[in-house]
Order: sequence, then C-alpha cells, then structure tokens
Amino acid sequence: MRRNTSLLLGFLLLLPACGSRTTLKVGTDGSVPPVPDGGGFDAGFDGGLDAGSDGGFDAGPPEELIADCGRRNQYTSPRRPITVMGTATSSDEIVDEGWTLVDQPRTSMPAFGPAGPGEATLTPDVEGDYLLRYDVADAAGRVATCEVVVHSVIGPPVAICPEEPLTTTIDVPLAVLGDGYDDDMVVSYQWELALEPRRSGARVRPTDEPVTEFVTPTRGDYVLRLTVVDLDMATDSCEVMITVTGPPEVMCPDSPIMAPTRQRVNVTATATDDVGIASETWELVSSPRGSTATARAMNPTRLTPDRQGSYLLRFTATDVEGLSASCEVEVIGTPTPPTLTCPMLVTTEPLRPVDITATAEDDGMITGWRWTVSDRPPGSAAAEPTPRTSPTTTFTPDLAGVYEVTVEVTDDDGMMASCTTTVEAGNVDGLRVEMAWDTARTDMDLHLLNPTGTMWTSSDDCHYRNCTPRMMSLEWGGPGTADNPRLDIDDTDGFGPENINIESPEPGIYRIGVHNFAGAGPNNTTVSIYCGGSTTTPRQTFGPVPLRGGSDDLWRVADVEITARGCTITDLTRPDGRANISPLRTTQGMR
Repeated sequence: MRRNTSLLLGFLLLLPACGSRTTLKVGTDGSVPPVPDGGGFDAGFDGGLDAGSDGGFDAGPPEELIADCGRRNQYTSPRRPITVMGTATSSDEIVDEGWTLVDQPRTSMPAFGPAGPGEATLTPDVEGDYLLRYDVADAAGRVATCEVVVHSVIGPPVAICPEEPLTTTIDVPLAVLGDGYDDDMVVSYQWELALEPRRSGARVRPTDEPVTEFVTPTRGDYVLRLTVVDLDMATDSCEVMITVTGPPEVMCPDSPIMAPTRQRVNVTATATDDVGIASETWELVSSPRGSTATARAMNPTRLTPDRQGSYLLRFTATDVEGLSASCEVEVIGTPTPPTLTCPMLVTTEPLRPVDITATAEDDGMITGWRWTVSDRPPGSAAAEPTPRTSPTTTFTPDLAGVYEVTVEVTDDDGMMASCTTTVEAGNVDGLRVEMAWDTARTDMDLHLLNPTGTMWTSSDDCHYRNCTPRMMSLEWGGPGTADNPRLDIDDTDGFGPENINIESPEPGIYRIGVHNFAGAGPNNTTVSIYCGGSTTTPRQTFGPVPLRGGSDDLWRVADVEITARGCTITDLTRPDGRANISPLRTTQGMR
C-alpha cells in the first residue's frame, strides 16, 4: 500500500508513538534532550512518524497480533543508557509483553531491565552490538516478536537514514527523517541528491537539518545522501532510495471533435502508468439542453449526439495504487438533415382512401411537412394527399395500379429529407374497365354493354345516364348487386379517368365502347381492362386511339368474355388495322 507522504512535518511531530523508524540521542546523564527546531529525531525516540510510515491511521483493529520495535538499528555509547520501546496491536487484549537481551559482546556485563510497559533500558559497558527482542502475547493465544540491534560505538559519527526505501508521488512533499549519532556531538548535517533522473527538477530543503523535505515533478528513482560531521571533523554518510510514482498519464484526442447528429462517434483515450492501470472509464459531463444522449463507460466510448451543440466527455484512468488522472474532450454536434421514416408499401383499392403516417427525428425542430403524389399509373388524376402539411395524410387512388406518395420535411436549419411510400391500388372486381384521354375541356364517355344487350345508351348499357353512384344501379344478371355494373367516375372536363366495375360478372360477352360526347379534339383515348384476377396490372390495354373533336364517334374497343375459368379479351379493331369507329347515332340499335 502506498504510504501517505503528504502530511506536514509539524503535524508529524504532534502524533503519538506508532512504530517510528527514527532515533534519539541520549545525554551523558541518561536524559532525553528535547527535539530541536527542524525536527532532529534521535536514537530510540518514538515521538513522530517518519517518511515511509503508514500515517498512523488504522482502518480498524488488526486481525492479527503485531509487534513493532521501531528502528531496527539504534545507537549509544558504553555507559550511556538507551531506552527501547515496543508497541503491540491486536483485536484482543494484550496479556503479556517484555524485552529480552538476546546477545551481547563477549566479556560484556551490561545493565538491562524494564523501564515501563513495553519499555526496557540498556546500559552497555563495552563497544559492540547488543541484540534485544520484544515478545508479546494476546488473549487469543497469539504471539509476536520483533528485534532491535543496539550499536555501542566510540569514535566517528554515525549517519542515520530511514531503514526502508521510501515512496512518494510527483509534486507531493515527502518528509525524510534522518539523524546522526556521535559519542560526543554531531555538529552538522548535509543532505544531497546522490542520484536523480535527468532534469528531474527535484528539490531538497532544508539541506542542513536532520529532517528534510523532498519534492519532485518527475517520476523515477532517487537516492538521497545524508552526511554528518562531529567535533573532530569526522564524517559518516547514509543513503535512502526514494521511488517517485504518480497518477496515470492520460491523453484524450484533440478537441473539439465535429460529429454529425444522430451518427455515432467513437472516442478513444490512452492511459499509461509505471505500476499498472486498474480501470478506465468515460462519463458524459454535460450536453445540450434537451439531449438524451448517453456515453458508453468503456474505452473507447461511443456517443451519438442527438442535439446540436457541445458535449463534454471526461476520461478517467485509475492505477493499481488508487491514483487517478483525467482528461476531457469536447464533441460538437453539427446539424444534419432530419431522419424521416415512412411505410415502404401500403395496399388499398381504387377509390378507397388509405392513411399514410411518417415519423421524423431531428437535432432541432421539424418546421414543415409536404406530401405529394410523385408517380401514378397512366391516366390517373388522383388528387394530392390531404392534409399535405402534417405527419399523417390520406390518399385516394382513382385507378388500379401502383402509385408513389412522397413526403418532404424541413427542419429549423432549412435542411430537408424525403421519404416515399408505394401505394398499390389493386383491382378486386371480376371485371374493371378504365378509360383516360389527353385533351382538356372534353367529355369522353365509357360504355359497357351486358352480354344480352344490343343497344347503346339503353338499360343494357352502363354509362353516365344510368350507372353512376348517385343513380339507381342497373339490375343485371341474377338477384343481388354483385353482378350489377357501376360507373365510379364520370369525368366531363377532360383527361378522365372513368371506370366501370362489376364485382362478380355473369358469364357472357361484355362489349366496351368509348363515345366522344363533346369538346374539341382529337382526343387520344386509352382503355385498360382488368379481369381474370388481374390486380395492379391490366390484362390488356388499348390505345391511345384518336377520336375526332366535336364528333359523335363511338369506338368499339373490345369484347370481354367471362367464363368460370377466367376471361378472354377480343380486340374489335377492323381487319385493315383501323380502330372500329363510327357515329353513335348510326349505330344506336346495333351492338
């Protein structure tokens, strides 16, 4: 676990004992001198946290028994007493603790004994190393131990550095606790950087006190050296390694990123770290008003802007030590035409209205709708859909066949989109005859003689005088209306269409005629016949045939024979290839 190295030195001095790795000088009379300004920590003293400790903040009672002796190596001189202190932590009551002198120089007869709970005092009598052990037991029956080596020295000073390598992060001050011991007096301290990355920018201040502060903006491994000098100008040095880490280095793409609305954009960031990346996440920090867009948390993230404007994305990487770094990228949603959806196909029958509904999405507002008939069967004069300016419209085909109805929308940026629906108006009658012509302000009439009829414009002839929906239907064939003819449309001012239908015609031969009733000409006329199951494609089409303007001409087009097996169409064109045309008045009584 990375140690907390950001505590201020003054705060460190106020914390209670917690396994310090520092030392304390002992006076010739055995007294403990006060800590000098600047933080001189002396052999055996446990009054503050050194750099590299865990900060003294426990997450809770330990699940095991832990014994802590402070510094492993401590210093004194012959006949100068030193007190060592051990501490124990456990979730259970400590029931036994004490120090033991385990080893000493040959011929040595030191004074050693307890000095308080967890404490013992050693007065060495000769130079050399004395091994002391601290043993502790708790109520759960667990035992733990730790050791201290007391060095009894005479002569040159001893420089004292932290016993373990230290770790910190970039730009976070690290208190480094050093000290020195001499049998007389240490008169000076000097810290220096013995090893550092090139152009590291590291700073060590103060350089002439036992305790210093180290800070650097650069990752890497550093070595700090402490040199101490005594009254005889004798010196000693020690070193401590400091590893400087930091949060991950993250990089987002250059921004802003221009992204069309309603189109997905992928954004990838990179993260590197000296110890390893634990997690990478994206979040959408802000978005335009009214937006419901979301960003995928994984890297790379995915965002589909649904409104114009600025989207702010934040990428955060966390390393295995729990350090995090973030970067941000702006995505600008740019205007795009509306997204328009309409049915691909709808089916109906001639003269049966059909509703068509379109839906539109936009990064702003839809400001206009417009429906039109963009394609129609030859001869059709079907009206434009109504209403023309709303998402739902109604269209009524006038002929059997295939139509295309197109809707166009406009948004508040003036951008447009269109969508086309195919409308199939299928014939459902056993016999259907359609007629259209090409001259305005003219009146062409469609006629249909029943199988027994011999006279045009009689009750055996379905035409404008007796066969329109406003008139009583002609009674043809057997009972019921399924075999009666009906003239759906009677157009009197040009172009048509006119349609005659029989739902279930009686078997027989039906004759089709076209009469030039009024108007200038010539009128190029076309007749289409549906029978025998034909729906949107005529069984046969005749014409265009020109009929003289202002004449009384009747064009005998074709005979349609209806049988149980279907229909047969016979062309009535004359043997010489000319259309079978003669004045109606001269053929009034002739089939």
